[in-house]
Amino acid sequence: MRKKSSKFRQLFTAHSLLPVLSSLLLILSYPKFSQGWLAWFALAPLSFYILKAKTLKSAAAGGAACGFVFYLGLLYWIYPTMRAGGVGPGVSVLGLALLSLTLSAEFLLVSVYGLKIKRAGIKTWPYLFALGWFLLEYGKVYLSLKAAWFPWFMLGYTQWDYLPLIQIASVTGVYGISAAICLSGALLGSLFVLKDPVRKKIIRFSPVVLIFAGIWFFGARELSQAGALAPVKSISAALLQPDIDLYSKWDASKSGEVISVMEGLAAEAGGADLVVWPENALPCWLDEPACGAWLKSVVSSGAAAGSFVGSVSKGGGKYVAAFLLDEKGEIASSYNKRQLVPFGEYVPLRDFLGEYIKPVAALGEFRPGNPDQELMDFKGTKIGSAICYESVFPYLFTGDTRDGADLFVNITNDGWYLDTAAPYQHFIVNIFRAVENRRSVVRAANNGISGVIDPWGRVLAKTALNERTVLRASAPVYSEQAFFPYYGHWLAAAALLMFSAFLLALVLV
Repeated sequence: MRKKSSKFRQLFTAHSLLPVLSSLLLILSYPKFSQGWLAWFALAPLSFYILKAKTLKSAAAGGAACGFVFYLGLLYWIYPTMRAGGVGPGVSVLGLALLSLTLSAEFLLVSVYGLKIKRAGIKTWPYLFALGWFLLEYGKVYLSLKAAWFPWFMLGYTQWDYLPLIQIASVTGVYGISAAICLSGALLGSLFVLKDPVRKKIIRFSPVVLIFAGIWFFGARELSQAGALAPVKSISAALLQPDIDLYSKWDASKSGEVISVMEGLAAEAGGADLVVWPENALPCWLDEPACGAWLKSVVSSGAAAGSFVGSVSKGGGKYVAAFLLDEKGEIASSYNKRQLVPFGEYVPLRDFLGEYIKPVAALGEFRPGNPDQELMDFKGTKIGSAICYESVFPYLFTGDTRDGADLFVNITNDGWYLDTAAPYQHFIVNIFRAVENRRSVVRAANNGISGVIDPWGRVLAKTALNERTVLRASAPVYSEQAFFPYYGHWLAAAALLMFSAFLLALVLV
């Protein structure tokens, strides 16, 4: 018994809990806590733990624990979402735990990498660790092209509220901010391993201070120059936020109420250039004659130059779609969602999992849209479309920017997530897409948060969560060109080249 007790205590020493401390600091950095400054220190405990780890197993376990606890805290809203969808409590807990465990592989992988690169020396270690983190974040986004992954978390997203700091995203994307934050934590953690005097440790930490100051100076200059720029044009937008209960929208007995709400909001939005309806705003299929006729009547009576409407569509297959209607209510162009939500809109590995898991969405499974779709043209303004969580995929936005997008419209239905942190987490990623592309983002959400974000990440207007309203705001269109959409991939290629060269050197030496 004493031997077992001794082993148990060894497992839960203060040192073994350091990865969990990193998890807690990261959770506090995200909405709703929104203490983003903590992120600059968050990886210090994990870094110290990795540097002191004696075995690969120990490093892997610490990384997995860090990732698991962090994702449990970040994605806690999975549980109430599944419960509201009628899933039992046991399966809901299991779903959250399995997703957190799966995503913890990111932290496990980077921790194993961190242990392996100790051979380079502790003084060099933080820089190589940050390089690995950069590639990890970049890679996991593109992994979603071939596999079902959920790249909801980026370390850089924690800085959404610090405008000068996030301007560097126009050059490096969110990945560069993440790398800088990782370097700060890694360097701080390494200082506790080194036995240098305090003065020397301060000197060793000074590169982070210089990087932080450089990023801040760059951002302050960008914001100052932005103040002197005039937009090419401004579009008067009216964003409809109906706050309709997600789980009653497809209840036939309540369709009259839904129609009444949408008609009232559309009438209130009259006179705007562009009226934006949220994702799946209609209680029917748009290509059904009765539904199409009703929408045409509502839109044509609103005197708006155009309406951007989210709807499910059967056309050639089941798609989550968006349509641009002209002032007469005629469909001018359409867009089919390219990145579907795993288990919400389709079941990954359908042949294996389909027997046990059904989509959460009431309408079942959908098909992904063509990756190469033409941009919508609204009175000479090219619109890049993003539906729901497509906003977490930078390559969708940069691709549309290269194709000539002048403005982005993101529509979503975050009613799934009730009054949790998820809608806030979802909203802030749009701030980074705006900065990365130097394009305004107009966002309409069923229950919030709706808003307009300018190309420098400034939130010009937004709604509160769970309010029924029409948000009127001006969406500025600028001609500024960002570095990231056109050349950001070269930064990733350079990072990968350095990473590969270093790993090769480790193998050969």
